[in-house]
Amino acid sequence: MEGQGRRETHQVQAAAPLADSVGTPRGRIIMQRTIFRRLTISAFVLVLAACSGAKISSPRQLAPLPHPVGSIAFSPSGGVMADAVGIELFNEGFMVFDTRQTSTLMVRYNLNEEEVMYPERISDLAKEGIDALLIVRTVAGYDGNPESVAVRVVSTRTGQVIGALTWQTGKGGMQGSPLDRMKRKGMVDAARQIGEALARQLRR
Repeated sequence: MEGQGRRETHQVQAAAPLADSVGTPRGRIIMQRTIFRRLTISAFVLVLAACSGAKISSPRQLAPLPHPVGSIAFSPSGGVMADAVGIELFNEGFMVFDTRQTSTLMVRYNLNEEEVMYPERISDLAKEGIDALLIVRTVAGYDGNPESVAVRVVSTRTGQVIGALTWQTGKGGMQGSPLDRMKRKGMVDAARQIGEALARQLRR
């Protein structure tokens, strides 16, 4: 009887820690840490899902080029972004006319930004050995870096659009957060990505 009583007492004492593990202060701390860890992982996954890098959208299908493109002028309204893209296209092997040079040519032929888009007027640039006109429209973001950039390339011989794309900067979580600033791209990175994509289009 005494031996049996000792065995039962031992079993109760051994089972007690399991029964009280969650109810004890230490057990509650462990449970809270587990919940916090799971919530942290879930929040991190959601933040990553909300992040994205810079992306470029372009027409799925472009008609064959009506002629080879070796020289490109930049519409003066494109500003510094147009000139930055021009540097990248120059590095890709194209001959470029920056916004200042294009502006001078437009004055020579008495053209403004609207008239130069007419097929019968844009052909004046072809007389100067220019194959295409690049038109850039930039929307600035809250931090002064480009938010989006829309680009069109127009043939000076036919007046048709022979290249087009839209660039969108990256984003990361809440606007202005450290992650968001890390994901956003500056003008140099945007111009490089746009220049590379345009070069592929104009060599198709």
